[in-house]
Amino acid sequence: MWLPAHIAIGYIIGKKTSLDTRWCVLGSVLPDLIDKTLGHMGVFPAYQTVSHSLLGLAVVTALLFGRYGPAMFAFYVGWVVHLAADVLQLTLNGRGGHALNMLGWPVLHWENPMVTAPETAYYEGIFASIPFVQEGYVLHYMTTPAFYLELVILVYAGWLLARPASSPTIERSRTDTDP
Repeated sequence: MWLPAHIAIGYIIGKKTSLDTRWCVLGSVLPDLIDKTLGHMGVFPAYQTVSHSLLGLAVVTALLFGRYGPAMFAFYVGWVVHLAADVLQLTLNGRGGHALNMLGWPVLHWENPMVTAPETAYYEGIFASIPFVQEGYVLHYMTTPAFYLELVILVYAGWLLARPASSPTIERSRTDTDP
């Protein structure tokens, strides 16, 4: 799942619960910020490793469980929702095995689907120098069921953000002339 959808999911969770929205959003984006950075630096050969695994979740749980109050609980919920969203995205796109391998890292083998996907060379043109476009990843992803789910999530989060804040109901004073 792409980062804007993770941000939107964290925002939705915060707005629809009593959890702190800021901490939900931070928890929902941090796994990508950690793993994408490690992947780009060449530390790991994939972009969903330590912070996308049950091992990473166990470490986060051990560090946060029972500590720091509601803010850290919101952060933890955001992290768990991130993993669930990625598993849903991979499964919707017919890659449930990748989802299991992602969660089982480092015990289970996990490849970088952006590099090893069979959908390579879809596009060679003006955007060919942009990472992943030259491999056809972006254009291929835009044809998948998960991409359309992400659009729905983004539209819903935008609607939540744009709608006016609820205001208290003001009762009109009744007068003797009102029926």
